[in-house]
Amino acid sequence: MHIMNIEEIQGILLRVPELIDRLDSHDPNFAVLVKDWLTEAEQVLISNRLAVAANVAVLRGILISAERGVLPEGIVLTGRKTARKIKDAVAADALQRASELISDAIRGDTTQIAEGEKLTRQLVALAEKKGILPDDLDAGGHSETLNAIWHTMSEDPDLGPATTHLAGLVGAYDALVLLDRMLPFLE
Repeated sequence: MHIMNIEEIQGILLRVPELIDRLDSHDPNFAVLVKDWLTEAEQVLISNRLAVAANVAVLRGILISAERGVLPEGIVLTGRKTARKIKDAVAADALQRASELISDAIRGDTTQIAEGEKLTRQLVALAEKKGILPDDLDAGGHSETLNAIWHTMSEDPDLGPATTHLAGLVGAYDALVLLDRMLPFLE
């Protein structure tokens, strides 16, 4: 999976704290917001061809059932069982379970990207020390400069094996994305 896809999914996960804040503030729309979040997460997962979208859809279905008054197994409520209390409890449970499922689904890719970032930082530091990075980074277009740097690093006897490893780890496209991110002085 490409970095951009992983970051799109991580963006969905980064909205969970805001939803929990809504629960904490007793927002009457909490269950609706969670259902919307589940729907959006489902669509992002489908567009990235991750089968975990089915599990998220099931959790959304359980929340829909709770909106219709069905208390699912495993949900324990104290005090009076109001419709809102049931919906909020089921929504919180669905949110927690969905975020775990999604995190687990991308964990391997996220680890590979993190390893790729670390390797890219090392490559750029070594390339800079060896004087491989061009002094005039504005010559030509951004993509051309980035490809030229990658080509020079790939041809270097010391950096070549590591660039091959990086391309094998994250893919050629994402290797260039990581290189671009590690060269903040490129415009």
